[in-house]
Amino acid sequence: MPDIRPHYFIGVPIPEGIANPIDQAAKNEPVLTFQKWVHPLDYHITLIFLGAADKTQIQQLEGSLAAIASETDPFPIEFGKIDVFGDRRRPRVLHLEPKKNKTLEMLQEHTKQAVLQAGFQVEKRPYHPHMTLARKWTGEEGFPAHVPFEIGEVSMMAERFSLFQVHLNQSPKYEELFKFHLT
Repeated sequence: MPDIRPHYFIGVPIPEGIANPIDQAAKNEPVLTFQKWVHPLDYHITLIFLGAADKTQIQQLEGSLAAIASETDPFPIEFGKIDVFGDRRRPRVLHLEPKKNKTLEMLQEHTKQAVLQAGFQVEKRPYHPHMTLARKWTGEEGFPAHVPFEIGEVSMMAERFSLFQVHLNQSPKYEELFKFHLT
C-alpha cells in the first residue's frame, strides 16, 4: 500500500527576480530540449529531502531548524555552470550548479544532523547542490559539450531556507510551510 502522507524537503528558495530570467534564458536556448520544465517559483537548492512524514515529525524538526537559522548569517550564492544528471546521451535532469560554497555546505550539514536527530533517513550519496531547471531530454542527439547559456553570472543572497511540502498535482508544486530567516 503506497504511503499517502505528504512529502517534504528543506531547501534554499531562489528569489523570483532571479528565477524568472534564468527560466527565460534556459527556455530560449534551442539546444536545451527537455519535456518538463520546472516552474520558476519552484526553483530552489535542496538541502535535505525528507520524504513522507506526518505533522508531528515536522513540528519536532521546526525548532532545530529555527536554531540553525539563528546561528547562520545571510550568504551569497553564485551559480556557475549548467549541466545534467544521467547519461549525457539521454539526460534525466538539467540543472544549474552553484559555485563551491562553504556556508551552503555547512548549512546542509547542520540541517542533515537536525534531520537525523529527528529520526528521518537521509540520502547516503555525497551532497551535490543544484537547482533543477528541467527533466526528460527530448533531443535527437546527446547533451552538447558546451551550452551557450545566455544568462551570464547569476548570484543571489541566501537570506532564508525553508521547509517545503510537495503537491504533485499543482503548479507551482512546492509550498513553503516554514521560512527560517538567517540572522
